[in-house]
Amino acid sequence: MSELAVGDLQLHERRCRELIEATMASIAERGLSGTTIARVAKTAGLSSGIVNFYFKSKDALLLATLTRVAEGFERGWRDAIERAGSDPIRELDALIESNFDAAVCNLTWVAVWNAFWGESRAREDYMRVCGCRDAAYLDQINSVLQQIVRRGSYDRIDAEAVALAFFHLLSSLPESLLAPAGSFDRESAKATCRSFLASLFPDDFPTDARGHPEGRPSARLRMPDREEIRGAAAFHTLPGWVYGNQEFLELEKEAAFRRHWLLVGHVSEIPNAGDYMTLDAADERALVIRDGDGVLRAFHNVCRHRASRVVRNETGHCEGKIGCPYHGWTYGFDGRLRAVPSERTFPGLDKSRFRLPEIDLDEWMGFVFVRFDGSGMRVSDLLRPFEDEIRPYRLAEMKPYGRRWSQTLDVDWKCVAENDAEGYHIPRGHPGLRRLFGESYCDEVGPNGVGRSFAVLRDALSPVWTERMYQKLLPEAGHLPEGYRRAWLYYSLFPSTNFAISPDQVGTYQVLPLGPNRTRLHGHAFALEDDRREMRAARYLSRRIDDRVTREDRDFCYWTDGGLRSRSYSGGPLSELEVGVGRFQDRIRELIPVARCAVPPAPGRVAEENRKMRTARAGSGSANSTAGAERRERRNG
Repeated sequence: MSELAVGDLQLHERRCRELIEATMASIAERGLSGTTIARVAKTAGLSSGIVNFYFKSKDALLLATLTRVAEGFERGWRDAIERAGSDPIRELDALIESNFDAAVCNLTWVAVWNAFWGESRAREDYMRVCGCRDAAYLDQINSVLQQIVRRGSYDRIDAEAVALAFFHLLSSLPESLLAPAGSFDRESAKATCRSFLASLFPDDFPTDARGHPEGRPSARLRMPDREEIRGAAAFHTLPGWVYGNQEFLELEKEAAFRRHWLLVGHVSEIPNAGDYMTLDAADERALVIRDGDGVLRAFHNVCRHRASRVVRNETGHCEGKIGCPYHGWTYGFDGRLRAVPSERTFPGLDKSRFRLPEIDLDEWMGFVFVRFDGSGMRVSDLLRPFEDEIRPYRLAEMKPYGRRWSQTLDVDWKCVAENDAEGYHIPRGHPGLRRLFGESYCDEVGPNGVGRSFAVLRDALSPVWTERMYQKLLPEAGHLPEGYRRAWLYYSLFPSTNFAISPDQVGTYQVLPLGPNRTRLHGHAFALEDDRREMRAARYLSRRIDDRVTREDRDFCYWTDGGLRSRSYSGGPLSELEVGVGRFQDRIRELIPVARCAVPPAPGRVAEENRKMRTARAGSGSANSTAGAERRERRNG
């Protein structure tokens, strides 16, 4: 080939590459229908005639662009497989790395991929260019998984079904790039895929103590476990007998409430030394106080003398000391017993033995939590995967907005928690939210069991005055990313702490059992300082909307609680839209195994049966661990 011909070929290849890159940029910004020859030419800095010279038509240019993306992705995963050698574990890891490689997993490439699949007229082109490549990719995944199933004795695993699920997981996670800024984390996406594999193949993908793949960051989304992959039947409601049962409630108090984090309030409620706030939950009483050095301390709000409260209100101030209102025993802000009235009447009293017991305390973005017992992840660890999304709201800078509120319902606490955990009931049960958000409301369960919901206000105005005026008056929240300025976010922590985050304020509320059929809801709102009239109006309207939703939810909880006592109810299936309820109920079964019994144990035997089931499960887990170690040893020779 002559030097001139070589030069012509290089120019041709360079021009085609430039035009395809310009086309990709246009599709990412405007979609397929908004991409024209003229816009591509302008982006590339060339004339429309040049574009037509190289590609003849827009359709030819689009097809060449799709081919470039498909070939680039295929080349990436095939090269990764070749480098991984013949070990199926390394091959799967290579597929994950190649899938999220920034060269192909970036905003532009994903936007082009989705544009061709999303617009119906382009699907024929997509299938012609990508269909065989997709099939080859799925076949490769299936082949690798078949090897793992055969060599690992995972007899009950359907490799073909798992391959299809894993294929769709790899395909769908990059779509988060198209969501509001900050919602995609590459390492978390990889960890999600590895967590999925670890849940199915624990011997080949070992996890750390928190259930995360060893050596990998925690996942942003929690993927299905083994039982869920086998079929939707894994999501089934708890038996009716565990509601309204005093013996079961005693187990819940210990396993769910004393051993998990509970929200007490916000740092802005106790700004000065001696300021305090309290929480009563599960027969325990907590006191959080700011000491003389400005440090938050948490104690049991129980006097060491005769068990009175040492402070009597939900919030208040202690001037220099904590004085029990019953007999006057006095404690320092460090919990030490300082003074006892008529101390000489307590012969041999050693005050050093009678300090207020401390409670585990954690602070997250200004919110203060306590844990009466237990160990494990801090609140800041539980919510770390979501901090990039939440940080712009500046929660730590907020101040109380309005007063604390509470109400009591004559229902089992789980009825309220489960109602909060799903949006399946919103279209019919909350017409106001439907008018405000349309189809945008979505639920998900993230890592560490944290629930997340997201919805965006519609542009179409509601016919209801309160909702319509909220839509119209909600002012611009310039400190938020654009995609969140008209969005509502909900986060929930097990067992029953909830955050309702909107552009105008943050509402917190918590569900606490008072008895087997009696529940207390309490909460508070917080907001940034903003004197704009439209912001004050939006907050007032938002509260009215919340009040209506709360009344509707209260009715649903009463209806459900009453039905659970009927002998006609033996449990039911859960929709995929109720994934939050499924996760919540699975957590109850995990913590309290007797909840797996369809028929209640004999009266007085619930705790004993639960103890036996926990012991049996622990023994089974040890045996499974030993068997797994033996399989690994045999494989490793």
